[in-house]
Amino acid sequence: MTHRLAPAALLAPLALLAAALPASAQDAAPPRAKEARIPFPSSVRDYRTDGDMIIYLRAGRQWYRGTFFAPCQGLPWAARIAFKPSPAIGGIDRNASIIVPRDGECRLDSLIKIDGDPPEQAKKPAKPTG
Repeated sequence: MTHRLAPAALLAPLALLAAALPASAQDAAPPRAKEARIPFPSSVRDYRTDGDMIIYLRAGRQWYRGTFFAPCQGLPWAARIAFKPSPAIGGIDRNASIIVPRDGECRLDSLIKIDGDPPEQAKKPAKPTG
């Protein structure tokens, strides 16, 4: 005689396990900083780069830290940049892009306010020669 377990009896323990996993995963993840926005792209007066994944923007006296979805080629050497504002708000937020002349568009993944100045390793872009 063969005994068959009902599919629901097999899945019940798995459902309990799956319900418990998201809670423990959320506890382990660090809290994400509140996203910021710069209402007017023209208010950005200075910027610094930290490699090709991080940009610091200064609007007024406030500095912001932006990270990109993918490496932003040419950013560390760009003498100037432009902005493609967020379609939703017309300003700079996590949905905006940085335009690097001759290298293209780099989409922001995050933009947060920081306290004080950017870290020492963040560099001003290299000045063009010639």
